[in-house]
Amino acid sequence: MIYLPIEKLTEGMELARNIPGLNPMLPFAVAGYELNERTINRMMNIGIQGAYIQTALTEGIEPEDIVEPELKAKMLISIQETFDESLKKVTFQTSRQIYENIADVAKTVVMNVLNMDKYLFQMIDIRDYDSYTYSHSLYVGILSVLIGRYIGLSVSKLNDLALCGLLHDIGKTDIPIEITNKPGPLTNEEYEVMKQHPSLSYNKLFDCTSISQAVLQGIQTHHEKYDGSGYPFGLAGENIPLYGRILAIADVYDALSATRPYRKAWNPRKIFDYLTSCCNSHFDPELLSAFFQCVSAYPIGTIVKLSDGSTAVVKDNTPGFSLRPIIRFINPASIAGKEINLSSEALNITIIDLDD
Repeated sequence: MIYLPIEKLTEGMELARNIPGLNPMLPFAVAGYELNERTINRMMNIGIQGAYIQTALTEGIEPEDIVEPELKAKMLISIQETFDESLKKVTFQTSRQIYENIADVAKTVVMNVLNMDKYLFQMIDIRDYDSYTYSHSLYVGILSVLIGRYIGLSVSKLNDLALCGLLHDIGKTDIPIEITNKPGPLTNEEYEVMKQHPSLSYNKLFDCTSISQAVLQGIQTHHEKYDGSGYPFGLAGENIPLYGRILAIADVYDALSATRPYRKAWNPRKIFDYLTSCCNSHFDPELLSAFFQCVSAYPIGTIVKLSDGSTAVVKDNTPGFSLRPIIRFINPASIAGKEINLSSEALNITIIDLDD
């Protein structure tokens, strides 16, 4: 299969993976469905940024799910229920079940990461505007655990880190909806209101004695920056709690990976370049280096242009070589289907761009 951005989808293409719907348990469209113009337009309207398509030349190329689709759907429902309960102003202290459900999701995230064959995030998540809050929370949790596992944190700390990711934005339920759902850039006044959400999250969760101070502090500091220019406290360097420094990277990466009403999703390589430019200013350089070992710049199924003028699809990635994946040529026709590993020292071919 190959991943194609929404602009490249055409009538007659066959879906290789389900397109999720508003209800995580009910897909918008299922694998095997043949796309038509009406469906593609509806996908555009609800903010779906692309799809995995089946082709003969890319048979056998399969992105690895960190969380199986059915389990992911159940986890998203648990996250949504947690946020919905938060809207009712129910505290985690008075509703023990809320905490237990989200803590179970955190442990499931950790278990799935620890069971991976490779500790490498190498897929593009397909989502729409309305599921963004919940899928963002889940993926910040997953990405944070990948970083934490890479730097050698204990399982107990990984569970805490997953919980940080799942709950880091829960304070946004106390922000006026016209700000959180605004289809465009915020004004300075609106941005000042939005900047309150880390502390609102902290305050909302503070009374739950089952949530550690380390988790609370990680949530409250996920918008601090390594150079001290972040918020809410203007902390710098290692004065920012470890969980907060990890969440900062995962939060920005996943946010830029998603299409929003006011901008398209960035491709993974562009995000890599941006994160690199923010090393030492926004992000802890050692943790950013760890992140680059855990996430591929070119996820499986993406189409890439090569320095020799050819085009290929990414078949797999090798940890430690995020910019040099294993590829299968698409054109020219004379080498279509041939596979090479770009991490081989003998090769001087490089990827120059994503074909998007």
